[in-house]
Amino acid sequence: MAKLGYAGHGLSFNPEEPGWHVGGVHHHRVPDPRDDFEGWMETLLQLADDFDVPPPILPMSDVNVVAFDRAAPRLEGRYRMHGFGTGLRTLLTSKRCTFDRAEELDFPRPVSSWVESRDELAAFADEVPGPVLIKPDFTYEWRTPAAEPIIGKRKVATGPNKAELLRAYDEIASVTPGVLAQEVIPGPDENLVYWCGFVGPDGRVGGRLVGRKRRIVPIHYGSATFVELVDTPEVEDQCERFLTTLGYQGLCGIELKLDPRDGVAKLIEVNPRYSLWDDIGVPVGIDLAHEAVRSLLGELNTEPKRPRHFRQKWVELCRDVPAAIEYYREGQLSLWEWIRSLSPPIVVNDLPILDDPGYAYHMVSRRLRKLAGLVGGRAIGLGGSVAGSDPAPPGPPASAANVRALEQHVLEDASAFDLGRDVDILETHPSSGP
Repeated sequence: MAKLGYAGHGLSFNPEEPGWHVGGVHHHRVPDPRDDFEGWMETLLQLADDFDVPPPILPMSDVNVVAFDRAAPRLEGRYRMHGFGTGLRTLLTSKRCTFDRAEELDFPRPVSSWVESRDELAAFADEVPGPVLIKPDFTYEWRTPAAEPIIGKRKVATGPNKAELLRAYDEIASVTPGVLAQEVIPGPDENLVYWCGFVGPDGRVGGRLVGRKRRIVPIHYGSATFVELVDTPEVEDQCERFLTTLGYQGLCGIELKLDPRDGVAKLIEVNPRYSLWDDIGVPVGIDLAHEAVRSLLGELNTEPKRPRHFRQKWVELCRDVPAAIEYYREGQLSLWEWIRSLSPPIVVNDLPILDDPGYAYHMVSRRLRKLAGLVGGRAIGLGGSVAGSDPAPPGPPASAANVRALEQHVLEDASAFDLGRDVDILETHPSSGP
C-alpha cells in the first residue's frame, strides 16, 4: 500500500506476527481483544485522535474481524469500515453459523452436524459412509496455549477410522467440547478452489477471482502455498449469490472443494476479510485491497471486474518447499514438476524480504526456530501459522471464558442485527491519495 501513496499503520497484539516486522509501517501494540476488549477499544479511540480524517481499516485475522464487528458502533465516525457492526462478519467467522446459513440458502456443502459430546460424534460417524473430520467453531479456539500441544497447527482433526476419530475428539474435547463434524470430501488437494472478491456498499461485486490451491501445508488440511488462477464462472456465480443474498459488504474469501462424486463445488469455509494470497490478482488487474481502501475513501464506484488472463500463479516458497517435500513423499509430485510449476507469470510472496532487512531477519530466524523444532520429522507444523488465524499470543494464556466471550457477545444478539447493513478493513491509513 505504501507504493500507492498510503501510510500504513499496523495494529497487533502479538509482536511475533510477521507483519509486525515489515518496514515502512507504523506499528502499534494493542491489547488482545479476547482478554481486554475495553483496553483494545480505548487504544483504538486514542489512535484515532492522531488522524486528521477517519482512516480506512482492514482486519487481517479472525480475532480482529470479530472484535471490529462488536466495536463498530462505538468506532463510527472515527474509522472507515463497511460491513461491520451488523453481526454478519462474526456469523461467517463461525463455522457452525456459516453452515447453518449455507443450509438455509441451499449452498452446496458436505454433510455436517454440530456435536457436543463423544456420543453425538459417534452417532454422526455411523451415519456418514466415509471418513469424518472435526473442526472448531472459530479457528483461533485451536490457537491457544491449551490447544496447540494437542492439535499443533492443524485446522481440522480426523482419523482413518471411527476409533481414531473419537480418540482425536477425546484429546481436544477439554478445549472445545463443541465441534463441527463433517464428511471428508474425497479427491486431491488440487480440487480445492478459493473465490475472493470485493462487494461494494451498493451490494455489487467488483473485483473477483478464483484460485486453485495446487499445494497446501499441512498437506490435505492446510493453507495454500502454491495457487493458480482458474476461469470458473459457475463458482463465481455460486459464491456471489451467497454473499449478495446475505447483504454482505467488503472483502471476502470462500473456500470450496470439487466433489468428484457429483462434480459440485462444496463449501469448506468463509473468510470475511483479506487473505494471504489475494494479491495474486494485482498483476492481472484485480487489486482487492486497493479497491476496498478507495471505496472506503469514496473514490471508487464498484464495477464488476475479472482477471485479464488466468495464467497467473502465486507461491510462498518458505512454506511451499516443505509442502512439496510432503507431496513428493506421497508420490504426488516430482522435483521436475515442482520446478516447472514455478515458471512465470508468478507472484513470489517471499520477495519483499529482499529489500526489507528487518523483515528478512525475522522471517529467516523464525523459520530456523521452527525447523529446529521439527527434529524428529514433525513436518506438519512447518510453515508457521495457518493462514487466517492468529498464533497463540505471548504471555498469560487467555482463559476459555475470554476466548468465547468476544464472539458470544455478538452472536447472542445476532437476531437484533440488520444483516443488510455495511463494513470492511486492513490496518492502513492514507496520508495522501494514490
